[in-house]
Amino acid sequence: MTLNRQQTRVLLVLCGVSLLFTAFGMRLVQLQVWQRDELARLAAANRERVVHRQGRRGKILDANGNLLANSQSVRIVVADPSITVSNATTIARQLSPLLGMDEPTLVAKLSGAGRYVRLKQKVDEETATKIRQFKFKGLVLEDQFVRSYPNGALGSHVIGFVNHEQVGVQGIEAAMDNYLQGRAGYETIERDRKGREIRVLREERLSPRDGYDVVLTVDQVIQHIAEVELDKAMAEHRPQAGVVIVSRPQTGEILAMTSRPTFNLNEPGQAAADARRNRCISDVAEPGSTFKIVVCAGALNEGRVTLADRFNCENGAFLYAGRVLHDAHPYGVLTVEEILYHSSNIGAAKIALQMGPAKVAEYVRRFGFGRKTGVVLPGEVSGIAHPLNRWTKLSITRIPMGHEIAATPLQMLMAMNAIANGGQLLKPMLIRSVCEPGGGPVLKYAPVVVETPITAQTSRWMTTALRKVPTPQGTAPRAAVPGYDVAGKTGTAQKIENGQYVRKYYSSFIGYLPADDPQISILVSLDDPAGGTYYGGSVAGPVFREVARKVAQYLGLPAQHAESETQVAKL
Repeated sequence: MTLNRQQTRVLLVLCGVSLLFTAFGMRLVQLQVWQRDELARLAAANRERVVHRQGRRGKILDANGNLLANSQSVRIVVADPSITVSNATTIARQLSPLLGMDEPTLVAKLSGAGRYVRLKQKVDEETATKIRQFKFKGLVLEDQFVRSYPNGALGSHVIGFVNHEQVGVQGIEAAMDNYLQGRAGYETIERDRKGREIRVLREERLSPRDGYDVVLTVDQVIQHIAEVELDKAMAEHRPQAGVVIVSRPQTGEILAMTSRPTFNLNEPGQAAADARRNRCISDVAEPGSTFKIVVCAGALNEGRVTLADRFNCENGAFLYAGRVLHDAHPYGVLTVEEILYHSSNIGAAKIALQMGPAKVAEYVRRFGFGRKTGVVLPGEVSGIAHPLNRWTKLSITRIPMGHEIAATPLQMLMAMNAIANGGQLLKPMLIRSVCEPGGGPVLKYAPVVVETPITAQTSRWMTTALRKVPTPQGTAPRAAVPGYDVAGKTGTAQKIENGQYVRKYYSSFIGYLPADDPQISILVSLDDPAGGTYYGGSVAGPVFREVARKVAQYLGLPAQHAESETQVAKL
């Protein structure tokens, strides 16, 4: 019996040992086979850390290479809570005054879950140096780039800005984000059992790539001239808003584009949304008499009239379709040329009647109204140009004077450019090239002809008439530029509020010079100037003159003739 009892005990021990080894074996199979990938990942996580490297966002430069937007290098303070948890309180006590964060918040971040947490972004180099001196395990300083705009508000509506993730929100920053945005990279760093980096095992996985630089057609000096003169006009006339655009008629290049109110690019969040809106492309209004260039050019182009043809302007009151159309001043018989430089509403209406509704509608379309100009900036609107089937009986007499149609300032300037440059409607150019960082261009832009609404001969006829506008005979003698022949057109359009015309006005002047070989064109528009003076020639004309005079001097345009500046100032 004793033997049987001993055998039983041995058998039980053997069974127990067998079961134990079986359990060990199953556990090994589980670890080495079933959980192999997961355990390998955890082991790698213990000895490896991924360090992110951000590519620098590309620069925005003006036409002469001057810096308009740049990215400055700062630091991000990053922690690995799996390491810092053991020393979280001490680390938090030291970092709190440097990072401007309270200790409990830092302790929570330093002892939280995960292996990567950002403690502070946009840390300057001085603070980064102090943090390095602590030599805390589990703390790393990563590179980060912050967008900066050295000129503050200059060109704000064109340049635009980025959000906190360095993604373009407005202007060129948004339109060219795919080019400006650098590619992020990373590298994997191996550590020993004490968490120290083993530099010989550092492995670069993906190198960051800096973004491309974008070179604009905008000239920083011309932009400054336009903004200074617009600010003077805003102070003098106190309008609700204002716009100035400067371009090259022959290419469609935009040399300056500004609107008021404006904002500081370095603090876009401090400005109201209304101040961030680019009114050059997002605001529409009835253009008023500047639109007479479309109907008169169309009639000349079709051979329906010549500059010498005469029309009875009815002494300032013309009854048509049961409504009386008035002129600002009573005129009798005027030639087509006189209708343009006197800006007769009745004369323009009679020219349109001679053309017929279908042809008027055709030239409205040919000059680009009712559709976007195609400028690269986001936020452009199409304006309003009703199709012929929506015209009323009065439309044929109202559209020629810039009523029943709405246009952006940029649309009006490009239409005038078509008259200035020999008949080509061009797409506005704001970008000259896209370049490798600090290198040569990878993409170049060239002028694009959208349409040819009129012939070169019609262009010359129109210039002949329009060059009399800024003279004592015309509506804008105060737009005359000493030493240069200027061609242009005034506009004084009543505003519409709640569907009704009110005694508020858009005052504008669009012109180009030298008239025979236009090198620059300029649009000036002021929304509801105060003080009783609201005619385009009186309000916008002087702004045009000062911008044109200074830009011509800056570009070195040779004077065409000697003319006393004192005489012009008296006009």
